[in-house]
Amino acid sequence: TIFGVSIAPSSAQVTESELRAPPVPAQRPGAKSAEKAPKLKTVPTPAVRPAPQPEAEAPVAKPAAAHGAGDRQFTITLGGDTGFSPHLAPVNPRTSSKGGRTLTFEQAFAPISKDVNGELNMVNVETVVTERNDLTRDTKEQGQPFNFRSHPNGFTYLASRGVNLFSLANNHSMDFGEQGLRDTLKNVAGMEKSGLKAYAGVGLNREEASRPKVVTANDAKVGFAAIGIVTNNLERHRAGDNKPGQIAYRFDDDFRLVVDRLKQAKADYRMLSIHYGVEGFVRADTDQLTNWRREAKNGVDLIVGHHAHVVRGVEMTASGALIFYGLGNFMHHGTADITGNPVCRSYGLFARVHVGQGADGKWRTRAVEAIPVTDVHISPRRYSSLEQSHYRIHALNYLGETLNDAASGAKGLRFTPQADGSGLYCTEGAANDGGKIGALCKGWKPAPDMPSAQRGGIAASCAR
Repeated sequence: TIFGVSIAPSSAQVTESELRAPPVPAQRPGAKSAEKAPKLKTVPTPAVRPAPQPEAEAPVAKPAAAHGAGDRQFTITLGGDTGFSPHLAPVNPRTSSKGGRTLTFEQAFAPISKDVNGELNMVNVETVVTERNDLTRDTKEQGQPFNFRSHPNGFTYLASRGVNLFSLANNHSMDFGEQGLRDTLKNVAGMEKSGLKAYAGVGLNREEASRPKVVTANDAKVGFAAIGIVTNNLERHRAGDNKPGQIAYRFDDDFRLVVDRLKQAKADYRMLSIHYGVEGFVRADTDQLTNWRREAKNGVDLIVGHHAHVVRGVEMTASGALIFYGLGNFMHHGTADITGNPVCRSYGLFARVHVGQGADGKWRTRAVEAIPVTDVHISPRRYSSLEQSHYRIHALNYLGETLNDAASGAKGLRFTPQADGSGLYCTEGAANDGGKIGALCKGWKPAPDMPSAQRGGIAASCAR
């Protein structure tokens, strides 16, 4: 079960009995799509990316042992799919309602707010951002489409609390047509005065939608770009030379344009947000493994995946680049309550990525914190039970084990359970770094084996 569907227009509330799963998706060669992906119309560009076999890479590089002190480090926090209203619910300037609960934006965010503490803090905005309830929905040539809209005040509040990077490219950016997209762009641009540093992935034209943003985190310049699937590969949702829209993941020329522009950006560290993946599947697919690893090898330092509404494994490539294959949900009022699902599909992943500058001047990922969060359908928070939080760290580690790849040198990350319920991974020598990274990694040891009593349940729920 992924989305909440039936909404009482007067109250914008949904009950748990009204939650249902979306239709089973079709698949395209070389990859699995979360939505039906019919044959593309004839266009003057390639329809889908070929999926070449991964190239062999050198063994995992060993970065310099000592990295910079506090002013030569920065932290990026990562949250997945985010939105403040259920399907077709009217927007409200103060609150959102779900499952019989009505919360202010502040109340919804409060339980996780202290964890959003990086220099850069990103979420995927999976909704149209508008104050209007009279916009015409776009059914996206689907039998049972989901359409999300959220009041700007919700995301303005998040920006004021430190969420300063918005990924806007996803299959809900055009839920209310071109006017809805224009509203999103206008409203998000106005949030810069509230603390937003950058947004990416949609625009008034192709150049704007594919444009990477460069922001500063301490002394580092960080490049940020975003791309995502377009529902049913609809041409009307793609940005054109003189047409508003989204930069679309399934189109080879769009993907190539975004990646190349990001690599050409004058940045010390580059991160790419990608909205793609089969909904409900916890295993990374061939498209991700092949194409994401290739770009990570060739200059992208951090790839952040989302869309499947479940958590997927985390990987570090031979070059030291970091890939999150799926964060799951962060705070999405249009999604179902997954807390009762089997362990691998029952939580969202909030992450901290700690980056430091080496003696050679290069900025590298030095440590990663994985924080399982629950109640992501309404108000995300850490698990109150240490046992339950660690159970999900072990599930994440199980998925990491499936990502080990000798041919490419990729290594699935396994996180060591911590006393606060999180999981921690430190790269070689990180304990000798100065500042926050050195303190965080002091005494760190590789992850232990999962408890034997948990292995059966984890293996069953993480099978696909």
